[in-house]
Amino acid sequence: IAAKLNGRPRKTLGFKTPAEVLARLLSEHQQAGVATTS
Repeated sequence: IAAKLNGRPRKTLGFKTPAEVLARLLSEHQQAGVATTS
């Protein structure tokens, strides 16, 4: 059931699937990097 829901495009996500949006957010987060305090 979860795979069917995550594979269905959503109007609120610009007709992208939730899995596509999550993958994009995760890749953007990894590219941003984290500042260190040392």
